[in-house]
Amino acid sequence: MSDHQSTEDNNERRSFLGVLSGLIAAGISAVLGVNIGRFAVSPALSAAGAENWSDLGPVGDIPEGNPVKKNVVVSQDAGWGKFQAQRAVWVIRSGEKVTVFTAVCPHLGCTVNAKDDVFICACHDSKWDVAGTAQGGPTPRGLDALEYKVEGDVLKVRYQDFKQGIAQKEVLS
Repeated sequence: MSDHQSTEDNNERRSFLGVLSGLIAAGISAVLGVNIGRFAVSPALSAAGAENWSDLGPVGDIPEGNPVKKNVVVSQDAGWGKFQAQRAVWVIRSGEKVTVFTAVCPHLGCTVNAKDDVFICACHDSKWDVAGTAQGGPTPRGLDALEYKVEGDVLKVRYQDFKQGIAQKEVLS
């Protein structure tokens, strides 16, 4: 075999391996590009303002005048998967009027509890009356009320998280 023949064979092998490497890199780039693009664009194309309502049970089961702590299951879409989380809410019924508060303190996110017709945050001693109005402590605002509706006799709530540590109620996006 001549030296010239050997050089041509090496060049052909290198050329073939170069093309093969390029095709593999292009394939990997295409798969990554499609998946990253799907997760980046998908939320923008999903139904804006899609509302998730959670059942709190029959309105008649909520005693009148006393705050009742209920748990709701909230679906969360993290982009790479859907998760379910349990969140606490406070429900107060006064005749036909119902108020639903999130059990998250607007100060730093601790859990709000009820005691003797007031809401308290044990972390920093914030207090609210049953209407959710701030009565003391470092809380920057009243309790965050949630949207609710009654379908038939079933109370449903639309759970949302709100920014903490600021004076105005602002939904976390």
